[in-house]
Amino acid sequence: MNETIKLKLYLILGLLFLVANSQFGQLKDQNWAPNTRAVIDHVIAKNAAKKDAYAVFDWDNTSIFGDVQDMLLFYQIEHLAFKMTPEQFKYSFLHYTDTGQKENLEIPLIPFDESFCNVEGKPVNIVSVAEDCYNDYKYFYENFRSINPKSKKNLSLDKIKKTDQFKDFRTKLWFAYAAIYKTFSANVAYTWVMYISASGFYENEFRLIVEKALDWGIKRECKKNYFDSPLSLGGKSGRISNSKIDNYVLNTLRPTPEMGKLFHDLEKNKIPVYISTASLQNIVEVFAENHKYGYGLPKNRVLGMRLKKDSNGKFLPHYDTSDGYTINSMGGKSININNLLVPKYKNNPVMIGGDSDGDTYMMSEFSGLNNSKMINNYEPIQLILVINRLKGGKIGDFCKIAAGQLESKKNNITNVVLQGRDENLGSWIPSERTIKLGKTTEHASLLP
Repeated sequence: MNETIKLKLYLILGLLFLVANSQFGQLKDQNWAPNTRAVIDHVIAKNAAKKDAYAVFDWDNTSIFGDVQDMLLFYQIEHLAFKMTPEQFKYSFLHYTDTGQKENLEIPLIPFDESFCNVEGKPVNIVSVAEDCYNDYKYFYENFRSINPKSKKNLSLDKIKKTDQFKDFRTKLWFAYAAIYKTFSANVAYTWVMYISASGFYENEFRLIVEKALDWGIKRECKKNYFDSPLSLGGKSGRISNSKIDNYVLNTLRPTPEMGKLFHDLEKNKIPVYISTASLQNIVEVFAENHKYGYGLPKNRVLGMRLKKDSNGKFLPHYDTSDGYTINSMGGKSININNLLVPKYKNNPVMIGGDSDGDTYMMSEFSGLNNSKMINNYEPIQLILVINRLKGGKIGDFCKIAAGQLESKKNNITNVVLQGRDENLGSWIPSERTIKLGKTTEHASLLP
């Protein structure tokens, strides 16, 4: 039976599984790549009940399909679920922080990357798009009581969403998020987006919004959404077309039952599971700790991005660096693991899982692979799990290592394994290969 026919059969089984278990998925163990699962089982058996054993996994697109921070922002835009005054919104829009900084910084005024220009091909910067989004948000604040209970008018959400102000806001906010990431760095974009999403909320009400966003996103189909601004509102930044630059919003997210089952197996064998995420910690905690999504991790197992709170308990647009905690993105993941978990267990993790360049820092610095310097003198990690998204860059290097180890079948100090998925279903397939969104089984690939 050739590879294409096998994959088609796997997809049929996977689809039947999703239909049969539509309520957030029941934990099953059928879609692991066989070699990947066998290597993981070996590591679990080798380290079961050892006092110094623990595992660390990324969350977005590793433990789940999709990105919780992105889905929350998408939900908040579609429901205008924000808690800021217009002035607070504008401040959040113009600021970020970075590793080693205790105070906020202004996003530089230089033009965004040349791929993020307006429809006329003119450059756009943070000030111009912030001004347009601020004016749109001010309109909502004056006409929508879910944002401002004291507003003179109280238009329904359906009426608001038909306005050009809403269409302009949705388009330019999403455009700004991607443009900031492309032009500056992940740290700039990730701190910026959590300032926009969480500022002004009490933690309990924020967690309720997060759970609504997760339940809403899980029910949606896997597809790309593109938003373009209307002709009537050019504003300071001009008309913006996200479709023209292929800047889409992924329409869904999914729990990954195989990862939930893995977490349970690790915990059952007394290997504690921790999450290291570049999303806001409070968002991931809602997903990771709630049993209805299939994970049910104990509390205090998530290391993520953190925000300060004011004296009343409301989130502020300021990163929380108390106790030496750094931005939990890229190299910051390694630093926080090394400062918080390594001293506790007096050992490095036995297993690390991730999917993107941002995860390669902890993959490299706890293994020494790719000629990286170890972050400490403990033994290297035994296993790296890479969720195969067919990406190049640093994570692509780890995919190549995994493909080489798969072919050689040799035992290594640090084994690197791949797990494939079908992005059209938002689920795994029992192969190291991945089927990209919009592609068919014939295009399943091991490497980009």
